[in-house]
Amino acid sequence: MTSIDSATLRSGNVDIHAHLLPAECYRIPTADGSVDVAEIEGELHLGCTPIAVSGPQLSDVSLLLRDMDEHDIGVRVVSAPPYAFAVGADAARAAEYATHTNDRLLDLLAPYPDRLLPLGVVPVQDADAAAAEMQRLAAAGVTGIAVPPVVGAAALGDHELRHVLHSAAAADLCVLVHPMQQPRPGFTAHYLQNLIGNPVETASAIASIALGGLFDIHPDLRIAFVHGAGAAPALLGRWDHGWRERDDVSADCATVPSEVVRSHVYADSLTHSDAAADLLQSVLDPDRLLLGSDYPFDMADPDPVASARSRAFDLDRLRGNALRWLGLTREPRSEGTT
Repeated sequence: MTSIDSATLRSGNVDIHAHLLPAECYRIPTADGSVDVAEIEGELHLGCTPIAVSGPQLSDVSLLLRDMDEHDIGVRVVSAPPYAFAVGADAARAAEYATHTNDRLLDLLAPYPDRLLPLGVVPVQDADAAAAEMQRLAAAGVTGIAVPPVVGAAALGDHELRHVLHSAAAADLCVLVHPMQQPRPGFTAHYLQNLIGNPVETASAIASIALGGLFDIHPDLRIAFVHGAGAAPALLGRWDHGWRERDDVSADCATVPSEVVRSHVYADSLTHSDAAADLLQSVLDPDRLLLGSDYPFDMADPDPVASARSRAFDLDRLRGNALRWLGLTREPRSEGTT
């Protein structure tokens, strides 16, 4: 893969949140072996769990491009789905799988450098292996990585995982944080692992990074959170109150959390409601809002451009923000359009 130049990208809207997994990467390492992604009666399953897409939807680039053409999307940033993070595997097998997945994804997208931009995965279990894979990706011209917000009991800003952010900053890679709907008590029915678990995982990562002082250490870290920053926008007032009232909340964070989040956090537009979109736009810097679809999954917005337009997002600004987040342009922030 050659280095990406923003001048060669297709014009139009940039969707930063879409997924593809090469079919060669359907065997995912786990703690006790592996789990296969397999198609059963037209639907892919992760082991025994249905994942609401077909094999072609997850792996066929032509379908992804057709969806882009039908919905006014010029460029898509493509990452593996979160189960490909392989967080349950040992470090060596996770590193091997990450390299394999990244190489296959780059091969799959290589014919479309003006339209499809890959994000890599890294073995978050091992700091040295993760850093080495990031340096390899950067040398190959990849602009960023996708990582989980929470692994086990640790959130991304906690000491066990913050090495990922240190290494991403050192490699000048952007970061896309995508939840994994990890099992937890009380979320077993009604798809609550996704409907509630995903937004909570995302909020946990944002809080751990903001309150943990990571943006003081890496003020230029380019980190984006999908699903409209999850539950975080609705919780900022509570975080601010805790920061004012409790020393253990403010110990590592010199600035009120809502200001830290507003100044540093990128988030996509995938909120599923007008009210949530209004809240998101009220708490984040408008230069940190991005377009996101979650293609091809069941919780995707099938027409993200139309949704963003109807919710008063500035589409031209979203494109400029995406290029800045990707590190493809360093010009001063735009003032937007009316």
